[in-house]
Amino acid sequence: MLPEQLTGFVLHRRSYRETSYLTDLFTLELGKVSAVARGVRGNKGDKKSLLQSFQPLLLSVTGKHELRNLHQLESAGSRLQLVGHQLFSAMYLNELLNRLLPKEVPHPELFLCYQQSLQWLANGGDIEPCLREFELSLLNDMGYGIDLTQEYESGETVEPNVDYCLVLESGIRRIDVNALGTNRFSGEALLQVSNNLWTPNSLQCAKRITRMALSPLLGRKPLKSRELFQQTWTAARPANIGKFK
Repeated sequence: MLPEQLTGFVLHRRSYRETSYLTDLFTLELGKVSAVARGVRGNKGDKKSLLQSFQPLLLSVTGKHELRNLHQLESAGSRLQLVGHQLFSAMYLNELLNRLLPKEVPHPELFLCYQQSLQWLANGGDIEPCLREFELSLLNDMGYGIDLTQEYESGETVEPNVDYCLVLESGIRRIDVNALGTNRFSGEALLQVSNNLWTPNSLQCAKRITRMALSPLLGRKPLKSRELFQQTWTAARPANIGKFK
């Protein structure tokens, strides 16, 4: 079998037997791929140094769908330098992809969004808009996209001065002006989110929507990136630094 040539990134790696790694990769051509990198642990060669998150890669794999064998591996560019909040945010993106994507289903648009998100974070860009846009792109690519511009029942256009609620797996519908609860969004904020127009209100709206939509997909298992952030920063951070987004 001829090796398949891929472009991608390492999402996660873990030790396997005495000298190898099990790797989860996100690739342009095949989507998420799991592969064994044999004989690279314990040596100081280029192959081991390249098997790190946020390093653009050119690689080839052979073998069966569930677990491939990693063969050629070379750099496709400089590793993105991420520190502090940007690093934890990028780790969060990796964890979402690794936990939610099925194996070997191509997501070329999501791959491009991932590349752009990493570059944005490495350049020190604002974290919240980056995370919200990525989460919305991920949901859309997986078939869970939400139309924030019209009501799912009536098909009527969302109005800025009307309040709405989110019905998972259905969409947006208007609610009574006196209704209580946290599942409440202004039409103005929904329209801003749909157009990636970021204000404090639209960012908060998008965060609540993506949390509601991602929660049943992720299940009850906590996000390790969020736990690691909290463990790392709780004791050291100043009082004015907020929680991980």
